[in-house]
Amino acid sequence: MLDGGAPFRRDKSGAVFDKRNERIELMGATTEVLKELATDPRWAQTEVAYVSRTEYPEWAIPCLKTFLVTEEAKHGKTKSMYDMSSYQEIYPGSKLTHFRAIHNKSGIPYEDMLFYDNERWNITECAKLGITCVYTPRGLTREAWDRGLMDFATARCGKMG
Repeated sequence: MLDGGAPFRRDKSGAVFDKRNERIELMGATTEVLKELATDPRWAQTEVAYVSRTEYPEWAIPCLKTFLVTEEAKHGKTKSMYDMSSYQEIYPGSKLTHFRAIHNKSGIPYEDMLFYDNERWNITECAKLGITCVYTPRGLTREAWDRGLMDFATARCGKMG
């Protein structure tokens, strides 16, 4: 939750703070999973999208740009959460609207999408589109990430057979 709002800043340790100087942290293993997506060659063809229902969409992109996922001091190369994403659907409204927009822009079939969310009703709603959905009430944990990958693989195998 971004109650303090922009501008966001990162300190020397990489911690991110809002304009009230309150620290903003990613839940669970989000940083670890994003780093894996950014650096592991097996995910090279994977597209990341952020969907969020928020009353403050103008804060989302600056915040995503502030969180670093990879940082290579030697060459000064960094990749932020924003840099990792191909699509951002961040505004008030239904997650169905968000996913329809991603589908229309990307051409990616719903059954080729994997969605993690901490609100049960978003999971229920988006599953109706054929998206593999994983409920993450404590944020994206490693267990939830792995379960989602297994559920996605199982769903894909079921459609091929």
